[in-house]
Amino acid sequence: MFRRTAIACICLMLGACGAYDAMSTSARGTGAGVQAVLKPANGGSGQADVRFVDRGNGVLVTMFATNLLPGTYRLAIQRDANCSSPNLFSAGPAWAPTGSAKPPQDLIPVIFANSDGDITWTSQVAGLKTTGPDGVMGHSVVLYSGSRVEDAQPGVPNSRLMCGIIGPSLSLLS
Repeated sequence: MFRRTAIACICLMLGACGAYDAMSTSARGTGAGVQAVLKPANGGSGQADVRFVDRGNGVLVTMFATNLLPGTYRLAIQRDANCSSPNLFSAGPAWAPTGSAKPPQDLIPVIFANSDGDITWTSQVAGLKTTGPDGVMGHSVVLYSGSRVEDAQPGVPNSRLMCGIIGPSLSLLS
């Protein structure tokens, strides 16, 4: 009995591996992609990791965040690779590649944090690339509280919560 159960488990595991290998490259994305590790502004709390992987005619965006308040958030790519100012004004305005079908503030859909304040979210964003003249690498990404991406003024509180510079993906082993 034990032997049959063990053989059945091994067959199931091998079948699962085969199914994973059979996934098309477009379903998994191509290349290592790029990443931003977001840090909170003004002594706020929370941590987030955002990854961008080229996939088909756009980029697969994945975000993992913890220690937030439950509710609505918006993620936006910002023009400047600078998260140094206390209210994140230094990141500049929201950015979208030349010829984007959507305005920069609407490029990435609304995101929701669950009742524990966690976000695990993935979305395909058409028209984006990870690298090149219209790529996201070398920009920053900002997490906003609420459903709107708003402009910031220097030294004035705003809805920008966290910021990170988009660069090469970090290895899981580093």
